[in-house]
Amino acid sequence: MSGPRPVPPDSRTWLHQAALFLDIDGTLLDLAPTPEGVRVPPALPAALHALTLGLGGALALVSGRPLGDIDRLFPDRFDAAGTHGAEWRLGGSEQGTPLHPAAELALVAAWLRDGLNRLPGVRLEYKPLALALHYRAAPRWEAETQALAAQAVQTLGPAYRLQAGKAVVEILPAGAAGKGSAIRRFMEHSPYAGRTPVFVGDDLTDEDGFAAVNALGGLSIRVGTGAGSQACYELPGPPELRDWLVQLVAALP
Repeated sequence: MSGPRPVPPDSRTWLHQAALFLDIDGTLLDLAPTPEGVRVPPALPAALHALTLGLGGALALVSGRPLGDIDRLFPDRFDAAGTHGAEWRLGGSEQGTPLHPAAELALVAAWLRDGLNRLPGVRLEYKPLALALHYRAAPRWEAETQALAAQAVQTLGPAYRLQAGKAVVEILPAGAAGKGSAIRRFMEHSPYAGRTPVFVGDDLTDEDGFAAVNALGGLSIRVGTGAGSQACYELPGPPELRDWLVQLVAALP
């Protein structure tokens, strides 16, 4: 199977009817050693705001980060799906039945911290609804980290699932159906309904989003290079994506 084409198509053919969905880490923002270490380039929020206005509000951030973390980075409260779809906001209001942190997750977090004492460099991130084990700083512990997370999910039972990503494995609520499901949900509501979905991501966790927009006749764009992705197009890295977004702003009617 051939890889993605290296240049997204001419925006003049689709921008006026697009619904734009953007991952954050590794896509909009350069990766950092820790989730707290990422930096938002000064010009990026203004570009996202301009695109939101130009697309009639049809722009959403779709991330593994919780909504509170997304808003810390981007205080404009964009439409967003957080924690891989477990949290979902449209038009400034959170939609659906809110999920609440479970006591069993706190117990498992304490157990994981004990296990990670044997894996120096692996870091536990406690999200409101999920746990993430980051081994970017200690890739030698990848197998051990994944095994530890799998054991934790087995302990928690069917209410939780595993999600692997770039140097991270996450323990998520089973209701966090993934970014593809979140995109399909947005596409059922105004101002997204009837538009062409465009999703940009970079990670294994974004593949179901690529599959979703492909099935909906949209555009899937991966940030990064190499084979093995369902994305149809690619950009080399976050700086090139940010440049591309500025070009989209200039191309708005």
